[in-house]
Amino acid sequence: MGYQIDWSVLWESPYREWILEGLSLTFQISLVSWVLALVIGILIGMLAESPLRFLRLLSSAHVELFRNVPLLVQLFFAYFVIPLLLPLPLRRELYDLGWEMGSAILTLSLYTSAKLAEHVRAGLNTVGKGVRQGALSTGLTWWQMEVFVVVPLLLRIIVPSITSEFLTIFKSSSLAMAVGVMETTYVTQRIGFNTFRWIEANAMGTVVYLLTAWAVAICMGVIERRVRVPGLLQRDGVH
Repeated sequence: MGYQIDWSVLWESPYREWILEGLSLTFQISLVSWVLALVIGILIGMLAESPLRFLRLLSSAHVELFRNVPLLVQLFFAYFVIPLLLPLPLRRELYDLGWEMGSAILTLSLYTSAKLAEHVRAGLNTVGKGVRQGALSTGLTWWQMEVFVVVPLLLRIIVPSITSEFLTIFKSSSLAMAVGVMETTYVTQRIGFNTFRWIEANAMGTVVYLLTAWAVAICMGVIERRVRVPGLLQRDGVH
């Protein structure tokens, strides 16, 4: 007799609770990592345009390091190596506080920030020189101009890149299962091991990721259309 599909097992206790908790953790990891990556990415991208050579080199080093090292390698380094650099009492406290999830957030944030920094740097070049010159003529310093004038415009320019990176983080968060985080992928595999219902468990995980990606893409598309600024993407201040 062949394999009999039985979807009802996914809604039995405790598997139903596992699925909901796993999905919740996936969203928590993705959202926190995305916000941190955006903040770090903007800062690193701005440093690439700094008048100081040291800051430009620092930005370049950050991008090259975190963009080119495989994400899983970075995750293992964060989870296993960073605690070893701390005194034993702090190491124990770190694990007690849930370093599994913390290392996943740290890794995803830094990895994504390197890619966002490149988008930021490209976005900065699209802001017309007239905007910068006008801001500087009011007496603002370089940093004040970047923070209060350029960055608000920049965010509207790179909205597509920002939303795309959220989807990338959401999917990449599945790697957190490698260090024991009970997110969606971890839960689906655990259900499969417990019930031997591999088709149902993995199909459920696939549907969750597909539906989420579809929903986020629609929402972000609406946001992108609302924040678009006609005529902003001009070079050399030509209007």
